[in-house]
Amino acid sequence: MKTLLIYDNAGTIYYQQAGYYALPDGLPYIETEIPAGYYAKSVDTETKEPVLAEFPKSETDQRLAALEAQVAAMTGAE
Repeated sequence: MKTLLIYDNAGTIYYQQAGYYALPDGLPYIETEIPAGYYAKSVDTETKEPVLAEFPKSETDQRLAALEAQVAAMTGAE
């Protein structure tokens, strides 16, 4: 889904909106796709591309990944 990012000259994002939105007049913005599991941290003002970061994994997700790794090691399905 397209996402609108409004940012300043330093690349700091001040507003982001997905879905329906009106394009601003006189403010720097980009429209971009943000993949699932990621969020826009800032905007690279030279390339006009978002700087993405992965959402941190929850404690439950970390434990699940460790358990899956243990099962894979025990079954040889690495």
